[in-house]
Amino acid sequence: MCAAGDHANTLHWIRNTGDVSPGDLVLIDAGVETDSLYTADVTRTLPVDGTFTPNQRQVYDAVLEAADAGIAAARPGNKFSDIHSASIRVIATKLHEWGMLPDGVDVEATLDPVDGQFHRRWMVHGTSHHLGLDVHDCAPALRADYLDGELKPGMVLTVEPGLYFKSDDELVPEQLRGIGVRIEDDLVITDDGNRNLSGALPAKLKQWNAGCRPVRVNCA
Repeated sequence: MCAAGDHANTLHWIRNTGDVSPGDLVLIDAGVETDSLYTADVTRTLPVDGTFTPNQRQVYDAVLEAADAGIAAARPGNKFSDIHSASIRVIATKLHEWGMLPDGVDVEATLDPVDGQFHRRWMVHGTSHHLGLDVHDCAPALRADYLDGELKPGMVLTVEPGLYFKSDDELVPEQLRGIGVRIEDDLVITDDGNRNLSGALPAKLKQWNAGCRPVRVNCA
């Protein structure tokens, strides 16, 4: 999937159409299948002209912090759902800091699974899924084996938080409207933590500055 500008705020812009203009972000969600039939699923969000605006950087850094938190939670002995919990807490905290949660709703209130979840307007999907012979290798799994399941060495999964601020969403600060960011990495759980299988693909600005520069991508 390839989406630029406001199209990145549609979770799966499968048309892969639209103009790519200077000043836009382009979101690339790539599922790759090897000769062995095993799959990968990696997402990067890049500034088309190589430079984030301050507002884009604000959103990108929040998603990157959420991704780092989810990756840190991907450890043997933790629950699969702990990854989402760690990432979404960062997302909820940022939205609260930016004044986007309803009046009187703090981070703990929005994280309440029954009476909260106000943050889900802008982070509409789960943070992780298993990988294997299918990109989403989890559909038939029982909850006890999946969301409530224990992470064990050898499991392969994604971490993919995002923030999606549609251009016409009046609950979003005007300067952030039209910005959509997702960062997705593939991890294998190890005996003492995890290994990032997609870590060679730059996600941090310091990696780009070391010589891995964003490329221009034509989605038209």
